[in-house]
Amino acid sequence: MTQPASNSAMWNERFTATPEAYGAAPNAWLVEHAKRIKAGGTVLCLAEGQGRNALWLAQQGFRVTAVDFSPVALEQLQARAAQLGVEVKTVQADLTKWTPAENAFDGVALVFAHFIPEVRARMHRAAEAALRPGGVLIVEAFSKLQRGRPSGGPSDPELLYSAAELVVDFADMHIVTVEGTATVLDEGPLHQGDARVVRLVAVR
Repeated sequence: MTQPASNSAMWNERFTATPEAYGAAPNAWLVEHAKRIKAGGTVLCLAEGQGRNALWLAQQGFRVTAVDFSPVALEQLQARAAQLGVEVKTVQADLTKWTPAENAFDGVALVFAHFIPEVRARMHRAAEAALRPGGVLIVEAFSKLQRGRPSGGPSDPELLYSAAELVVDFADMHIVTVEGTATVLDEGPLHQGDARVVRLVAVR
């Protein structure tokens, strides 16, 4: 989900109105690459929303911390965690200001977490620093080519990314793969249809 710069009211309203705004199933790119993360390790999910990725990771045996701006989303996440019989630690925080602990996680997931450029660079540095040596970063976001498409994502072009920007932001990491590509999203009512995304997997 996009991280707003002011308050969580918009997201609270969205998640209240649409309990599975981005679906219940995990992001396919995350599923494909989660096996790279140390088995049973700690994973940080940033801008996690209602928790589809965090819950799936917990079901795979990872110890998961989910961070989001919206308390409504995190309440929904915890309710579903109880139904599934898994544990996820939640942190309600404004990611434009909040910084995770350094050297604390074996994996970090940034799935459709969009920020203005100066915040993006800082948050990406913080995500890298949160990883232990050998930790894995998994990113999927809407690309600059997504603008105007009805399948989801920010309307502000500053919030859309390019593969080149990800390469710069994570230049100190070993980049396993990075790409800009077309895909078809089927992630709840707010991510549906033909889309353009950027994806990255990198190791600290």
